Amino acid sequence: MEERNLMGELNIYRQLGIKPNFSEIARRYGFDRHTIASYWEEGGDIDDGRCRRTSGFDRHRAVIEEKAALPGVTKKAVHEYLLHRSEDDELPGYNAFTHYCRTRDIAFRDPGGPEPHPRFETPPGRQLQFDWKESLSMTSRHGEVFEFNVFTATLGCSRLHRFVYSRTRTTDDLLACFVAVIRSIGGVPEEWLTDNMSSVVTLCGGRRVRSERVSRFAREAGFELQLCRPGMPETKGKDESANRFVSRLAAYDGDFEDEAELIATIAHIEARSNAEPNDSTGVPPAALFMREKESLRPVGNMRLLEEMVGDVREQTVPATMLVRAAGREWSVPRKCIGRKVRVIAMPGGQIRVTMAGELVAVHDASQGTRKVNYTEEHYADAIEGKARFADADIRAAARENLQLLDRMGGGSDE
Repeated sequence: MEERNLMGELNIYRQLGIKPNFSEIARRYGFDRHTIASYWEEGGDIDDGRCRRTSGFDRHRAVIEEKAALPGVTKKAVHEYLLHRSEDDELPGYNAFTHYCRTRDIAFRDPGGPEPHPRFETPPGRQLQFDWKESLSMTSRHGEVFEFNVFTATLGCSRLHRFVYSRTRTTDDLLACFVAVIRSIGGVPEEWLTDNMSSVVTLCGGRRVRSERVSRFAREAGFELQLCRPGMPETKGKDESANRFVSRLAAYDGDFEDEAELIATIAHIEARSNAEPNDSTGVPPAALFMREKESLRPVGNMRLLEEMVGDVREQTVPATMLVRAAGREWSVPRKCIGRKVRVIAMPGGQIRVTMAGELVAVHDASQGTRKVNYTEEHYADAIEGKARFADADIRAAARENLQLLDRMGGGSDE
């Protein structure tokens, strides 16, 4: 079965005229990359000798069993976690991993059976489906609890995914996510399909009334906003499938440093989801997107779209790691020093900072009145490596210095 799947995938690449990544395919199917390359060039049978080899997963068995016991974690999530966190570059592919779990009687919690719904296709550039993965909660290595949401967007033809981290789900947040998606894909699909989320539609006298602010953004951006029929989210099933990828986050619970690493992990999962062959098309979304991108409508006035979200300013980050917005100063990660960032002050008080399209910091200007606002993680990052703190607990030193700043009129942004 696996050999047949492999041959089918290679045939699809041939039909599309795209040369596959032999190393990636070999890792997923558990074969040698040279064998895959030889089959691509010359054809022929593939010798599956995995049953004669000691498994590369043996030394990770304790971690596999620990993650398998977590609620909502799938085999795919654990395999992706091992590829991401392990320093072992020779880990076999996912098919080999499922075989390993099956033969070692490693059981995963049943996530429930899939909901059946008919499949439908859309031409390139026609449709984008979007939704929220709501009310997620994860704990860092330090015991800090993060409650957040992930905006998911999926192109209908290529199945390319975009995941955007957001603390809340306001209209401000939704429009900021729209801007992030348009900027990242470099164009605008004709129609955007979603369900009846509260930031898009409200009920008035039994009728659905669309948000004027969201509708105006859609007009300016050049797309048509479409709503699913009530109670039928399966009509946007391509984006519902994105929830499977976001669910891989569960494997990282208790195993990330801070909000910045959490956001980076979501970006990693997005990249992996676009590099894997899609179940329906058999081709990685990133490969099909190379063609679909040509059919997207061009972006008009990007500056206008950003200003519909909030006040936008481009700034170069100084050594203090502070940017200005809403009459106050806000911290950003150390990696931003000397780089240009875009600072968006939203009407609801949220401050969002992006660098090269990547979200790097989020602050809440509606809370407190401090002129200078550092997050503990940014301040700890700033003082790490300095001689006077060489023997100190960096987090504790950061808290102590932020308390001093607080008494002087600046301090921790909590």
